[in-house]
Amino acid sequence: MAPIRAYFLPADSASAIAAVSIEQLDALGWKILSVAGGHDEIEQAGQKFAQELGFPITQEGCIIRFDLDIEKKRSDNGSRANGVVAAVTSGSPCIDVEDVTAPGWVRIHLSGGTLLSTPSGAKYRVSFNEQNKGAKGIALFKETISNHGLLVNKEIDSHPARQAYLKEVGQT
Repeated sequence: MAPIRAYFLPADSASAIAAVSIEQLDALGWKILSVAGGHDEIEQAGQKFAQELGFPITQEGCIIRFDLDIEKKRSDNGSRANGVVAAVTSGSPCIDVEDVTAPGWVRIHLSGGTLLSTPSGAKYRVSFNEQNKGAKGIALFKETISNHGLLVNKEIDSHPARQAYLKEVGQT
């Protein structure tokens, strides 16, 4: 099984790092599972997980392979209106997710064999940097990737998916 580690990002260097449980992440709408197996078994488990969440995985353009072994440094910061399921097949990527109850950010360290479902309207940050280099897997979308835009900046807070998310986690 894939180890998962999560903790609150300290506001400053003097603050202590506090662990975050899977139950706390679940309360924020983040679903994280660990599966055993090789590359193909992890991808199949990711597709099954996505299907259980209502993702049409047979539609062309709804499944993309990701490989963070790229030279271009950038970030994917924002939110997706329809959520995403990721199946990490190798590597040790991390993702920062907003804790709307604190408020603050939680860093989640993933590894091969991790399945992650991002809730629609939740904010997150993924950096394409040395720490995430080498992470591979698949990302599954409810709509084709071309119709599945990233919400950024002020667009996020006023989007209906964001408002529904905040209501779901008891913040409105």
